[in-house]
Amino acid sequence: MRILIVDDDTAIIEVIRDTVDWDKLGIDEIDVAYDAQGARESLTDKAADIVISDIEMPGESGLDLLKWFRDEEMPGKFLLLTSHENFQYATQAIRYHAEEYLMKPFNLDVVEMTLWKIAGEIRKEWQEHRLTYEEWAERNRREIKRTFWFNLFSGGTMHTKREIGRELERIGLAMDQDTEYRLVVSRVTNMEGDMEMYGRELVMFMLENMHSELLCGVPDSEDIISFEHREYGNFVVICEGTQADALKERCGELIRKIENLLECTLTCCICRPCTMEGFYEVYHAAGDLLSRNIVYYGEAFYEEQAVEMERGPQQILQLAQMEEYLESGDKKAFLDFLKKVMNTRLRQKCLSREMLKQISGEIQQAVYARLARQGIQVSQLLGDETSLRIQEKADQSVTDMLRWVNYLLDHVFAYEEEVRKSQTIIDKINLYIEEHYREEIGRNEIGAFFYLAPEYLAKMYKRKTGKSLKDQINEYRLEKARALLSEEGVRVSDVAAEVGFSNFSYFSTLFKKYTGVTPNEFRRKWETDAVR
Repeated sequence: MRILIVDDDTAIIEVIRDTVDWDKLGIDEIDVAYDAQGARESLTDKAADIVISDIEMPGESGLDLLKWFRDEEMPGKFLLLTSHENFQYATQAIRYHAEEYLMKPFNLDVVEMTLWKIAGEIRKEWQEHRLTYEEWAERNRREIKRTFWFNLFSGGTMHTKREIGRELERIGLAMDQDTEYRLVVSRVTNMEGDMEMYGRELVMFMLENMHSELLCGVPDSEDIISFEHREYGNFVVICEGTQADALKERCGELIRKIENLLECTLTCCICRPCTMEGFYEVYHAAGDLLSRNIVYYGEAFYEEQAVEMERGPQQILQLAQMEEYLESGDKKAFLDFLKKVMNTRLRQKCLSREMLKQISGEIQQAVYARLARQGIQVSQLLGDETSLRIQEKADQSVTDMLRWVNYLLDHVFAYEEEVRKSQTIIDKINLYIEEHYREEIGRNEIGAFFYLAPEYLAKMYKRKTGKSLKDQINEYRLEKARALLSEEGVRVSDVAAEVGFSNFSYFSTLFKKYTGVTPNEFRRKWETDAVR
């Protein structure tokens, strides 16, 4: 297999050429070019199976080279490198069918795994040209076996030993059903950043490749399958004749490698020994443990050591204690109290995701009750995108829970302080009225803007100013109306709408109530005074 590396930076070419394990990838010919013109000459002279090209080069770009490569209908696959996040680059790369698109500075391990993926696709295409079924089956034994494993874990038609035996015979796999295996079921969470940087397909390939190398000892094992879910990825490795302690050690290495390379978090459950007939039950039991038991989050653990989590509606946090800290505004004491409760359960190995959800609910109940007593509208104060995103992850780990509670208390205490400084709030309300008096506003609109219940807002305003909110709005509008009526060229009939009254008759009635004269009388008096 031949590869061509194209970059105007000699150092980049040398790093890729001298660092990647080409033998492992099955690439035996490595050539280089320092610009698009040199690359075209090289490709015209001899085809390349893979081209790695920088995008930003003097003269023609890597995208120009890719377009020429496709227009000439040359066989081969393209990997583009770039130093800049540019949406137009990505769009053009997709349009011209680039296989992958990586940002500089790149991680060489990521480059190598990307090349492994591309090389694997090329080998597969080679194998699929005019094969008999027997040849296809022999060369595709890995895919046949992986499909068999997948069907076992998915709970299809193979539920009994007899059904499994029939399927093995049908697909031509000679495997002993009495062999005992240990499954390693791993869950990858917090994948969003990696997916955004490298794309879903490449991230899943990299994770599968690392599982295969460290747990199976080969880079492309047939004994590993993956399941993708909306919030996480599951991997299952089928291990035969491997001691549990050795597996745990390898899982630890895998966790550390992924931690160094990517942003996501890996948790591994090493299952009890079982035969094929028990795969479905053991896999789903491990998945349940990974979902509920956050004690081992980011670690490797044995299924046997994971304690069955207690369930039930019992109160975990003391409500009176939470109310005391909320009343005093003592965030540190609240967080210390929460840490103590969770750390106790961690030491006892009995903290589950279900419990974190319950803790979250109990904290919300205490906080929301306090805010409601002050007339603060919780849904608006804590319904912003950031609040919801942090809260959504609160049940994933102790760290995520503390991060959410810290944010929640900061938000709540800061707003309570604003409410306590009611004169500041009154000033802000008056400023809001001055800026929005032309619009249809009242206690509902103003309450929504300041996260306060309309009834509470109206009572607070009356208590602090001695004037109703409605009177304040009307008085400010009428003050503006008097100013407009004192301007030459402004029609009396237009003034009502200009200051926020949709009904002229109502405006006229209010104007007379507050000033003692009608708008027309006020205007005539102003015109008479102006003549003098």
